[in-house]
Order: sequence, then C-alpha cells, then structure tokens
Amino acid sequence: MSDKDMARRTTAEFVFAGTNITKSMAPYFLSATYTDNEEGETDDLQIKLQDRDGIWVEKWLREIIDAAASSVPSGTQSETSPTVYQVTPEIGLNVRTGPSTSYAKLGALVCGTEIKVSSIENGWATIDYGGETAYVCADYIRQIGASGSAAGASPPPSGFHIQAVFARQNWKGDGKDTVLDCGQFEVDSVEASGPPSAITIKATSLPFTAQIRQTKKSKAWESYHLSGIAKEMAASSGMACMYLSKTDPYYGRVEQFQTPDISFLSTLCRNAGLSLKATNNILVLFDQAMYEGKSTVRTITRGDRSYNQYKLRAGTADTKYASCCVSYTDPSTGKSISGLATVENYKEDRKDNQQLNITAKVSSVAEAQALAGKLLRLHNKLAKTATFTLPGDPSLVAGLTVGLSSWGAWDGKYIITQAKHTVSSNGYTVQIKLRRVLEGY
Repeated sequence: MSDKDMARRTTAEFVFAGTNITKSMAPYFLSATYTDNEEGETDDLQIKLQDRDGIWVEKWLREIIDAAASSVPSGTQSETSPTVYQVTPEIGLNVRTGPSTSYAKLGALVCGTEIKVSSIENGWATIDYGGETAYVCADYIRQIGASGSAAGASPPPSGFHIQAVFARQNWKGDGKDTVLDCGQFEVDSVEASGPPSAITIKATSLPFTAQIRQTKKSKAWESYHLSGIAKEMAASSGMACMYLSKTDPYYGRVEQFQTPDISFLSTLCRNAGLSLKATNNILVLFDQAMYEGKSTVRTITRGDRSYNQYKLRAGTADTKYASCCVSYTDPSTGKSISGLATVENYKEDRKDNQQLNITAKVSSVAEAQALAGKLLRLHNKLAKTATFTLPGDPSLVAGLTVGLSSWGAWDGKYIITQAKHTVSSNGYTVQIKLRRVLEGY
C-alpha cells in the first residue's frame, strides 16, 4: 500500500544476482522495456542507462556488481545475511501483503525466480517485492545459497540473472498498488551508443547459449506423449514445463535428427496444432483455443480516450482457408480416417473456397476433426490485427483477451499476442499487439 496523499507514479525495481540494485542504478536510469510474447518468441527485458561519464561502457559488469554490493546502506543489514531461494511450483507462487492466505495478493512469482529471504516464521518467508515488504509460503521455495553463494548440492543458475518488477503506485488515489512481475532474465548482450552516450542491457528468458536452444541432438523418441517429450527436454535444461492442453498426442516413434530440442519441440507442437512459449525458465505448451475462450479483461471503444495511438490491419500471411481436412490411411489395415473443420459462416457453394489438406496420423474421426480445427486456426490467425498504445496497465499481458467496439469491421474479440511495457522518465506505457479471435472452429 502507498500513501493516499502521494502523487501517482510507476517505479521499476531491479535485482541482479539476488541483490536489489535499483537505488544504485537510479542516477543513470533512462528506461526499461519488458516484452511479453504469447508464442513463438522468448520474452525479453531491455534496460537503457545514460553513460555520459563512461562508467558503464568501460566496466559495466564490474560496476553493476559493485553497485549491488553497495545497495544496502551500512548498518541496515541484519546480522544474518539474506538467503537466496528459488520458487519451485510450476504454476508459480503468490506474493501477499501478510503472512497468511487471508492477506491480499500483491502479485505472483513464476517458477525458477530467485528471491532473497530475510526471515522465515510460521511457514511464511519475508521478502522484498517491488520495494515493499511481502510474504510467500515457505513450503514452495528452496534454498540455493546465502548472499548469492551455493548451498549444498543446489548451485544457482549459470549466467548473469536480472529480475524486474514494475509497480504502479496510488494510481487511483486509493493507496493501492498494482505490480507487474516481469520475471527472471539472463543478460544476453550489452550495447553502447551515442551521442548522447548510453548503454542498453538486453536480457532474454531463453538465452541463445542455452542447451535447449543451441545443442543439436539426434534421438529416437519411442512410446512418448508430447507432454513427456517436453517435460524431459525442459528437465535436461534445468527448466520447468507446463502442459496446458486437453489433447496430448502419442508417438510410437518419432526421430529427432541434428536438431536443437526447442526447434524439434516447436515442430511437434505446430504439427499437433499447439503453441509453444518459453518464459522465465518455463516451457509452456498450450492450446490457443483455450486462451481465446477466456473472458475479455477490458473493451477498447473508439473515441473513449483510453488509448494514445492505434493501428488496424486486415491481411493474411498465407492463403486464407475456408476449411481444413485431415486424413490418414492405416498402412496395416488400409482403413481411411478423415475429419473436416470449417470457418464460421462457411458456405459450401462459394466458388472461392479453399481447403487446406493435411495428412497426419490420427486414430479416430473425432481426433481428425479436432486437429483439422487447430490447423485451420493456425493458418488463418493473422486475418485481422491491431496495435494499441495505452497508459501503462500491469493487467495487460500476452494471452489475455480484449474487446474492440465501434471500430467497424474490426469490432470483436481479440487476443493479446504481445504486450510491451515501458517505464521511463516520460511515464509508463504499454503497447499491445492483437489478433482477432478465431471463433467457430
């Protein structure tokens, strides 16, 4: 909670290698941008700092570590240094204002997030969250070190990790704060530019050096469900896996040949009509139809002044199909199976109808129809898109749906495919990219 009398503001908090360095970075801070993608691309974080004195361009890594070491004023640290823990549940962990589930929820930490715990009492751990004292259930965190050092057989992850939290404080004059936990990222690159001299630190949720992304492998997967392949790949790279689909394709045998795990898994997902996302040390496999079926979180009405800029577009990246047919002939029995899916308001007698024909191994007509619907959805999904820039709102994240009203042909329900949150000296904005929900498949 914030003071109701203070001016509303948005702050950005940064933790480097388990230490809060926000105050040390403040004199140099220009902006921070967190990009949250629905599928196909990794999430990323970019922090831009002014560098008139050449501090960051010459010794950026040493300086940031020195800043981290000096971020706690002398005399304010407790006798026992805070211990580094890691969030363990795949579904994440709620952060609360007090040590009980009866207290309000401040936000959530995703699996793998590193946190510094100052104390644990009655099953609740005390942490710093966006500059506030907060609490998480101690049953769902595991110790990985003290003051950044490894504890026993659980070393901290490799690479330089940055965590970011955006906090919108007293926005409605009621003293309530809204927090956007951007998650944990690994520093990927540092760029210097000028004039004026500036440094841009870029971090990604799935580094290019990660084994799952870089190492080419050859392997025969026998008697596996798709969820099993994904979980095994995630575990081998120290990641968690969330499988969010009612369908789970089974493979008697499928070959992976000289292909990185993430590329091979992406192909399997695409062939199964599912989507794949890598975020915050988690692989997420999901059915887009399930996400698109969620209720809208807000409606953007033309002329309502809720947005700063907009751009609407109608077009397709590929041919727009009116129907999709999935078929398969069992070589051992000669039996043929097929399933058909059509778009909403499909008219069989239209001469311009185009059908997508796919051959895929299916075991029943129902399975063929379900796969046909998913593949039709994937091929037609770019028909109508929109981009809006709005005042910052932590609730707008990828995978949620919004409605458009009074926009003529663009009216309807859309899913957020990308949310780009930016905090700078000019304030807080969010740019959302939208895709029209494909209803009727």
